[in-house]
Amino acid sequence: GNEDVYFEGLEKEWLYLYAKRKLESDNFDYFVFGHRHMPLQIPVEERAMYFNLGDWITHYTYGVYDGESFKLQKMES
Repeated sequence: GNEDVYFEGLEKEWLYLYAKRKLESDNFDYFVFGHRHMPLQIPVEERAMYFNLGDWITHYTYGVYDGESFKLQKMES
């Protein structure tokens, strides 16, 4: 649906809010999701990063973990 393609603020990003709750009881470096159809990279407090991979149809984005860090990349034509 359309709710998957717009960013309407952190208070409406339920996956970000989920990540924030998880940090209350455990430590994580990255939260990586593929549910949303838009690429997102948002700090969760100062301890972790929330990523959403985006899609291959509109944004051509994907994630890469090199063993040390995670980042979003974009396919070049």
